[in-house]
Amino acid sequence: MRLNHLLYRVGKPLGGLHLARHLARKHPRIMMYHRLNPSGLEGGMAVETFRHQMRKIRQSFNPVSLDALMQAHDRGETPDNAVAITFDDGYHDFLEYAYPILKEEGIPATLFLTTGFTNGDLWLWPDQLRFALETTKAASIEPPGINERLDLNASRLQAWHAIADHCLTLGNREKLHFMDQVFDLLGVQMPARPPEKYMPLSWDDVRDMVKGGLEIGSHTYSHPILTKLDDNELLAELQNSRREIETQLGFAPKAFCYPNGRRIDFDARIQKAVRTAGYDYALAAYPGRHPLNDRWAINRYAASDADHLFEKALFGLSFLGMEDER
Repeated sequence: MRLNHLLYRVGKPLGGLHLARHLARKHPRIMMYHRLNPSGLEGGMAVETFRHQMRKIRQSFNPVSLDALMQAHDRGETPDNAVAITFDDGYHDFLEYAYPILKEEGIPATLFLTTGFTNGDLWLWPDQLRFALETTKAASIEPPGINERLDLNASRLQAWHAIADHCLTLGNREKLHFMDQVFDLLGVQMPARPPEKYMPLSWDDVRDMVKGGLEIGSHTYSHPILTKLDDNELLAELQNSRREIETQLGFAPKAFCYPNGRRIDFDARIQKAVRTAGYDYALAAYPGRHPLNDRWAINRYAASDADHLFEKALFGLSFLGMEDER
């Protein structure tokens, strides 16, 4: 059992969470969310779980916007117990479920838009794959490059993970070709527009929420793995997304969010391109002990619907158990 989990189990009944909160008060937490739905199934967090988490943040912490947090940090005035909420991608369920709760609780948030998705030009490839596996009548599939026959009757979710993991190793053009092959093998035709449960926000939706205080950042145009792009493709993803947000909303976004956001999904070349495209800072998708020290790889905690994981990140036990980055 990891030390911080042991401390959590033993210490929580004795008030240990509040001690951890005090010890970690100088460590800002940036929380990363994606999707909500009523049930908490199909890859989304349950609405009531999210409501419970936002109430806990409001009651015991200092919720701040991402941009306010960065400005305070740049002045050397990072507030104690700061928590910033971020959402990635731009699904319509953000408006339906998350935004009303954030407004009710008075918690600011930043939404990172995949602008081609918002435009209606495309829908996200992981959802295309889910749709294909949900609707196929095939009992199995042996995708090219995986060298394994995947039993769809046993687990379509496991098949999704296997195929999606393979997609992450491919260049953007290779991935699009591979997805076409998967659809052919499954005997499914991809609709031009996503089904309702995979629908994006519209620009009108976004404009209304911006008027209500929502911050907007860029998440590229088409959500590719940036290290798989050549320099021209990379700049197009970064610049087109930024330009579209400025055209639609009347301001250029300061914040950029790396698609997927693992350490292997960006490097010095990508970070330089983000700066060149005009952004002020960029967010990754993994935590760190000093989350704001590198403004081109700002750390975030992935949101969890497991209460113990959420509380360990929020109250600081995860931070207290981290080693210093070398």
